[in-house]
Amino acid sequence: MNKIFKLFPIWFFSFLQISLFIECFSLLPLISRAQSMSNVRKTGASLFRSEFIFPLQGMHVHSSSVVELPNGDLLCCWFEGSGERTANDVQIKGARLQKGQSRWSEPFVMADTPRNPDCNPVLFLDSKNRLHLTWVVVVANRWQNSLLKTRISSDYLNDGPPKWDWQDVILLKPGDEFVETLEKGFKELDPVCSIWSEYAVQYERMIVEAAKDPEKREVGWMGRIQPLILEKGRILLPLYSDGYNVSLVAISNDNGDTWTPSLPIVGRGNIQPALLQKQDGTIVAYMRNNGDKPERIIFSSSDDNGYTWSVSKKTDIPNPGSSVEVISLNDGHWLMVYNDLEEGRNRLAVSLSDDEGASWKWMRYLEYEPKGKGSFSYPTAIQTRDGQVHITYSCHVPNGKSIKHVSFLPSWVKEPDLGNTNAEKLGFPKGKKVLLMHMDDLGMCEEANDAGKYYIENNYILSGSVMMPCEYAEPFVQWAKNVPKADVGVHLTLTSEWKTWRWRPLVDPEKVPGLIDSEGKMWRSVKDVVMNATPKEVEMEVRAQIDKMLALGYTPTHIDTHMGTLYGSQEFLRVFLKIAEEYKIPANAIDISNPKVLAFASAEGYPINNEVINMLNNYKLPKLDNFASVPKGNSYEEKKANFFKLVNTLDPGITEIIFHPSFESENLKIITGSWQQRVWEAKMFADPEVIHFFKENDIIFTTWREVMERFERK
Repeated sequence: MNKIFKLFPIWFFSFLQISLFIECFSLLPLISRAQSMSNVRKTGASLFRSEFIFPLQGMHVHSSSVVELPNGDLLCCWFEGSGERTANDVQIKGARLQKGQSRWSEPFVMADTPRNPDCNPVLFLDSKNRLHLTWVVVVANRWQNSLLKTRISSDYLNDGPPKWDWQDVILLKPGDEFVETLEKGFKELDPVCSIWSEYAVQYERMIVEAAKDPEKREVGWMGRIQPLILEKGRILLPLYSDGYNVSLVAISNDNGDTWTPSLPIVGRGNIQPALLQKQDGTIVAYMRNNGDKPERIIFSSSDDNGYTWSVSKKTDIPNPGSSVEVISLNDGHWLMVYNDLEEGRNRLAVSLSDDEGASWKWMRYLEYEPKGKGSFSYPTAIQTRDGQVHITYSCHVPNGKSIKHVSFLPSWVKEPDLGNTNAEKLGFPKGKKVLLMHMDDLGMCEEANDAGKYYIENNYILSGSVMMPCEYAEPFVQWAKNVPKADVGVHLTLTSEWKTWRWRPLVDPEKVPGLIDSEGKMWRSVKDVVMNATPKEVEMEVRAQIDKMLALGYTPTHIDTHMGTLYGSQEFLRVFLKIAEEYKIPANAIDISNPKVLAFASAEGYPINNEVINMLNNYKLPKLDNFASVPKGNSYEEKKANFFKLVNTLDPGITEIIFHPSFESENLKIITGSWQQRVWEAKMFADPEVIHFFKENDIIFTTWREVMERFERK
């Protein structure tokens, strides 16, 4: 026992004060590096395959579509040129993948309007097995002037491009009801988000006024996603307008020979709809968010086979202003492909739902790169007759652009590569270092609060925890309530270590006498708490601190332990883990099944026995792989260098690294002799050299919020 307590200061300050990290990214794709041409691998029961349809190149390629032909071949198309709407050399290109083959054919031209950009192709087969290609010709280099064109072929199974039987322009004629629906729909929308400010009403008024012009109503409708074909043959071709910033559906009851428009799907920037039909016949649309914040996928539904639509609403699914794809699988599951970000297209995820979109229980990444290291977007997905899912999407990486094709059985999404680390079990790429940078001691003083706000407001560090018994805890929590990106937990506090700056328990002292020293404050050391407090007293105080944050209107994203006190005894740890599971708020539990972690803990004198190991093994919420604290330094430069050494020596997995930022003041110098280290830590993670270090070393950042979201999706 004496050995354990002798080593407490080392152990508890290096291991047991862990609590969170910021969001960034630095991952490799789960399938293949963008540089590789082909990748086939077995995962569980599923064969996963990926390849570029053509080698990476300098020309701009984007917006692919893919279809399975009657003979089992795949036909894919995309637009290609020196740009998009302003580049007059853009044309529609295509390629074939013959059934049973692994290499795509050389690309060929599918459509080309001389001296005008051709964009956004869509391929599909009608009930007569005729092949349709729709795309837009951009007139006067403005999206809102685009003309929707169509080609139909009955002879398309041979090598090279299809032989087209017929070509025309699809001219839709939305009537006066189009205007009326827009006016009514805008009135039904949720109150205008503050991002639109006072211009929002003008924005909607301008759209309605433009809709009164029949010429503007008839042009500018563009496709992106393949149509939904209903049981009786009705074709619903989803369209959108960059002029109106809304969507509608082109409807055909004669296999695409003629088309009529639906009424508009009203919203603020709801474009590029992907359509599905529910078991009860309802048609639903998932759409890209091209409008106001928050950046989320937008949803609408139709009860009359696609003619009228509900006013669009935002889901909880992130969207960075990028196309989303959703299809229904043969077994009734829905599959979604999307960029699961609010900003950027450097991640591409695929999710499955078994309850028609009420929840998306399984998720896996197709691509996951650091911001600025790749863009993966505009997916199109189909399920072929053999049950395989095929997805094509734009792949833009620093050394070129291509269209990528992946294929897998749906079971692949449910069978992630678990790997050896908790990070990999949560879906992070194999073998990567995932850092959860965490600010301890928020709420202790104004100087700590100001430093924490600075980091969060500027997106440097988002995670931290608050010492709820302290005087300045409530002001920080009240601030965090209005900052959705803040990832704030409770720094469960059972000690009051400073000489003059001290605090009491939240619970009535008469109920927790074992937590109080002779001065009426909490004990100064972990040893004193372990020797004097009962597990019941600890549990009462822990609950009181969590409940206080909840009462202030903020749900903590995690809980951790100040000075590691809750790891000080087996019974304290039992309380800690039990409360975490009960509140469903993750604790900073560390996976000691890793022999290196276990060996370190044992060497430091941590009281580990089989009961402790079993408690941590049986803990039902996510666990960390590793832990660390920002090292000290005799100078700011030495402190940075020591931190770089720490990160370089970390093993793969989720490592929480704690630090204690505070802005310099005379008051801080009175509170703690470690004020200089804290001041350096208040500027260190905004330092361009540190930011560059993270990028260059391919470090992934996460937060407790993301950890829990990934855990719940497993």
